[in-house]
Amino acid sequence: MTAVSFGNRRYTRLWPILILLTVALLLLGRNLQQAHQLTQKSQGISQRNWSLSSGVSADDYLDCAEPVRIPPRQDSPRTRDLQRLVNCRNRPLRFQRLQHGEFWLLQNLVIGRKSRQVGCTESITYTTNGDYTFFDNLETVVERWGGPVSFAIHAPGYDLNATLDAIQYARNCLQGSEAISDWVSFHVYFPNQHMPENVPYDEDEVLARPYVCTLADGSLIPPPYTLIDRSDSYKVKANLTYPINVGRNIARQAANTHFIFACDIELYPSLGFVDQFLDMVTQNHSVLALDPSQPRRVYPLAVFEIEAGAQIPGNKSELLALYRKQQAQIFHLRLCPTCHKIPGQQEWLNRAPSVKDRLQLFSVGHREKQFKFWEPFYVSDNTEPLFDERVTWEGQSNKRIQNYAMCLLGYEYHTLHPAFLVHSPGIKKLTKASAARLKYAKEMTKFIKAKIEPEYRVLYGQNAACRT
Repeated sequence: MTAVSFGNRRYTRLWPILILLTVALLLLGRNLQQAHQLTQKSQGISQRNWSLSSGVSADDYLDCAEPVRIPPRQDSPRTRDLQRLVNCRNRPLRFQRLQHGEFWLLQNLVIGRKSRQVGCTESITYTTNGDYTFFDNLETVVERWGGPVSFAIHAPGYDLNATLDAIQYARNCLQGSEAISDWVSFHVYFPNQHMPENVPYDEDEVLARPYVCTLADGSLIPPPYTLIDRSDSYKVKANLTYPINVGRNIARQAANTHFIFACDIELYPSLGFVDQFLDMVTQNHSVLALDPSQPRRVYPLAVFEIEAGAQIPGNKSELLALYRKQQAQIFHLRLCPTCHKIPGQQEWLNRAPSVKDRLQLFSVGHREKQFKFWEPFYVSDNTEPLFDERVTWEGQSNKRIQNYAMCLLGYEYHTLHPAFLVHSPGIKKLTKASAARLKYAKEMTKFIKAKIEPEYRVLYGQNAACRT
């Protein structure tokens, strides 16, 4: 009895130990299972992120017997050479909800399919701005540019609905819709005091928005942005000014290429410009100011306007043919003769275009003396000062302030030949609408002189030759 009792007591003491070991094993097993699940989840997220950057869907990836391998970039020798030269980094475009001063910004709300992954030196981004009433220029700009377009759209209140309808129509119903879908990235912004009732959650929601291109008889429905009276827009009804420089900065800051061309959407470039510029830089690196001790530089294009109904010229020979028939002239010649006159303007016009239309530097100037009011449109590396957002379209001088800052910083303007810009057909004249802006312009001029100029002299330095 004593031996049996002793044995029973010994087994009784072992039971708690066995129970503890069992519980420990169970906990260990559960932790290993959770770790395995977390690993699978992490791999799934990684796979989805890979799919977003490569164009391969997550479902395609998960359904494959073997993991999808992302092919390396097939950059051209020119792209690789330029990337080494300027030392830029490739980065994909992505959607973000941001605050931009007093505005809410849906950056990259809809992204161009090819622009999404374009290399930093593979192309040049045309950065521009407007509202839904400017969409009639988009097809021509994209067709002639042939590269990424960053388009910032002011859409307060119910103007957002018209903007989303315009995006769907432009991407689906035009002859050039395929190129628009490939290259244009749309950014939408609105004042926080003039919020739309509903805002799309993401790109998929925008692209799922219903649209109609044709009537029952097959005829094309007119673009929605041509059917809405501008006077019925929320902006006009709410008596809002147009924050043009906000749009310019949003479009610039969203670009993912090293070189940009900050331009107004009514200005159309001569054909082949992107490749011409990148070829020029590749063949002659000295075109760029790579030494920090060199003055900073930008690359303006000559700007012209043509008569309504005239065919938009694609090259300089076609432009000169219009100019000789007095169907083309310097942009804003009747409104501000010195605003778009380039250094060596007459020589530029007299120089015959080369057979191959190779781009080259034509003249070097500064925004001083007879060019103190110059408002050029130029290619840059996107490091020049941002546009002052206190200046509106109605107040005018919206580009002069930025060029005043660049003058103080000693920027050089290396004008190009034979590339050019042409405004949407129609010679600019003084109208009632432009005369109505004079009230805003007077007030803005006072503000610039009293507030902005003193600030800029503190920030950028002193130069009596510079003017706003």
